[in-house]
Amino acid sequence: MSDRSSLFKSRGARVPRRSRLVATTLLVLVGLVAVPSPVSAQSSQCVPPANDIVRDVPWSQRRLAPQLAWQLDTGSSALVGVVDTGVSAAAPTLAGRVRPGADLLSSGSANNDCAGRGTFMAALIAAKQTTGVGFAGIAPNAEILPIRVAEKANEVDPAKLASGIRLAVDGGAKVVAVSLATPVPTAELRSAVEYAAARDVLIIAAADIDMQNGQTPYPAAFSSVLAVSGIDETGAPIRKSDTPSPVTPSLVAPGSNVLSVGPSGSGHLTASGGGIGVAFVAGTAALVRSYRPTLTAAEVRHRLLTTADHPGSTLPDRALGFGVVDPYAALSTLLPEESGDKPLAEPVPPLRLPPVPVIDHRPVQIALTLAFLMIGALVVGGLAAAVIRRGRNRGWRSAWTAEASQAQTTNSPEQKQEAVAKPDEQDARIGQSDLSPHAVAPAPGAAAQERPSYATGANPRDA
Repeated sequence: MSDRSSLFKSRGARVPRRSRLVATTLLVLVGLVAVPSPVSAQSSQCVPPANDIVRDVPWSQRRLAPQLAWQLDTGSSALVGVVDTGVSAAAPTLAGRVRPGADLLSSGSANNDCAGRGTFMAALIAAKQTTGVGFAGIAPNAEILPIRVAEKANEVDPAKLASGIRLAVDGGAKVVAVSLATPVPTAELRSAVEYAAARDVLIIAAADIDMQNGQTPYPAAFSSVLAVSGIDETGAPIRKSDTPSPVTPSLVAPGSNVLSVGPSGSGHLTASGGGIGVAFVAGTAALVRSYRPTLTAAEVRHRLLTTADHPGSTLPDRALGFGVVDPYAALSTLLPEESGDKPLAEPVPPLRLPPVPVIDHRPVQIALTLAFLMIGALVVGGLAAAVIRRGRNRGWRSAWTAEASQAQTTNSPEQKQEAVAKPDEQDARIGQSDLSPHAVAPAPGAAAQERPSYATGANPRDA
């Protein structure tokens, strides 16, 4: 199988059935200088057109959510240098976004791309939004300045790489994406990186390129460069843990099964491998430089690191750096150091409140309980005394028995005889009472009859 003179080879794809389309899957061959390609390469063969359209939003965009940042800025005033294999201006999603650039392999412009890698990266940075298609670049209105320094990933000349960085800076780019690397830190390459820093240009380079014999990738290893590694859909580094990169990344971004476009055709391609994460960070940097144009390159770098989705470990993490780049947070977060306030050098100590004294409520509860018991005892004692007093008065008989006995005593023979012996006194009392039941009211219209009086001792029968 041929390499098609590119960093990719066809493998078949895994996309949703509902799209009824299959995206051509590409595997990034990340071998660089002195790393032999697993297949033979012929520079006359280029990446074929990508015609299969994937309409779903790719996982990389779901993870980074750049659409939130687009509410603030889309990168319309940003120019990003892509130092790679060239960028195709014929790619539909990049139409009107690609400048002529410069070709260091031959005279002419670099707005064409046979290998496909540069176009793939540029689309991740600045592909425009298309109706009915989920894919778009992180900064969909940014412009691309292509600089061709290689045709294949394993054929990077350090001198051309250094020249490419200088040309991107001189061309006006404020962000330069370098997804290629070399194990040779030449003085010329170091000088080019310093040249960019002196002119307020932020270089973003790949830290996860597999170098021969574990060699260090440059320019990512230079201190002023923002180094990037890739992660998969689970958030794990795409680089195997048993072969960690000599360079600790500053940030990480999607680098496995990533969807983008090829040099020609209206469809999409997918790819995995080192260097892909650079494009996502470069696109985010373009948004920041467009939205906050007064920030310096060093301040943009600081903002990207500070606002990243940090891992739950000591920063920078050996494999994940300061975490996953976050486009929206990078634009929207207010940093005190940017407003003139002194940045916090160390965490704010926690506020320690004085201990709250523990109050023992048991004595109060005991006192209340005793008080209630005493009151209850007094009430019970009073009731008992009343019962005893009444019982003594009744001779410890029931109330019914006492009443019956009193009634019998009243109707005794002695009382009856006494009542018979004093009839006149009883009659006198009855006669004196106006309420006697024997008093009869006179009939209406009749003369009032004189009531007989018993007070004179006369007998009513003698009247």
